[in-house]
Amino acid sequence: MVKYVIKRILLALLILFGVSLILYFLIRLMPVNFLEDKFSGQLANGELKEEDFKRILALYGLDDNSFKGILKGYWGWFTNFIKGDMGISFQYEGEPVSRVIGDRMGISFGISFVALILEVLIAVPIGIKCAVNQYGKFDYAMTFLCMVGIAFPSFFLGNLLIKWLAVDLGWFDPMGGLNTSGLTGNWFVMFGDMLWHLVLPIFVMVVLSIGSLMRYQRTNTLEVLNADYIRTARAKGLSEGTVIYKHVFRNTLIPLITTLSFTLPTLFGGAMITETVFDIPGIGNAAYQALKVGDIPLAMGYNMFIAILTVIGTLLADIMYAVADPRVKLGK
Repeated sequence: MVKYVIKRILLALLILFGVSLILYFLIRLMPVNFLEDKFSGQLANGELKEEDFKRILALYGLDDNSFKGILKGYWGWFTNFIKGDMGISFQYEGEPVSRVIGDRMGISFGISFVALILEVLIAVPIGIKCAVNQYGKFDYAMTFLCMVGIAFPSFFLGNLLIKWLAVDLGWFDPMGGLNTSGLTGNWFVMFGDMLWHLVLPIFVMVVLSIGSLMRYQRTNTLEVLNADYIRTARAKGLSEGTVIYKHVFRNTLIPLITTLSFTLPTLFGGAMITETVFDIPGIGNAAYQALKVGDIPLAMGYNMFIAILTVIGTLLADIMYAVADPRVKLGK
């Protein structure tokens, strides 16, 4: 067990190195550059000399966009990263990238965690119910609704709800942010106002995610229902509830764990499009703005943060296999 975990960690470090190299090259090759946009006016007016601007670029390792220059810039970023320094964000007035991520990660985690709990509580029972009643009216109805939900892009559904519920009906007006601008009161009032602002974002995240999880659970349940030991359990006279929730559901946990393991980056990484549509100051929104304006340190820090969470989620899933099913033995 210990040897297996050590091997997986070493392999994860190698994967993260390759991911960081590819990400750095892709981000450096983006057609936007925050420093060039920021100082373009001063360069045009002669307030900043070209030599001084090149020194600013060299300070951040951005003065040479050739292959060798990008590789040199990556090495400078990588050596700082392994020391725990992810750099300084350009657009957040020199604030460390680690602080930008830390300050906004909690907001994204809270929203994503609530959405995940609701998604699991709704999708898993519906998936089991559809499998038990395969090709029935309930199965067809839920499958149709889930496919409709999957087909909606997040930005389309988000803007549709804002137009209908916030603008036309005025139920969530004003919409955007975590709290109503200018609202004062005790913590209970402010907390309630924040929850009201988060109803639509969480609803969008649940609706868009519930369909795929429900279909996945339905497929896994159908496979288990056709197994020989399920027919044996029924032949012994066990009740249908005991067969479904003790034998069938337990044996669908491993594929379900595999699916949920990849939600770890989503929990802490935020929903980039949804946060942007509803103007939520989470880490997903910050990362989108960083990519849009060419904030290289923040874009690199965020993507490496997501990559690390993905690797950790995969490792935890492997370990949880043995917890969910004692028959599973991890490699040495």
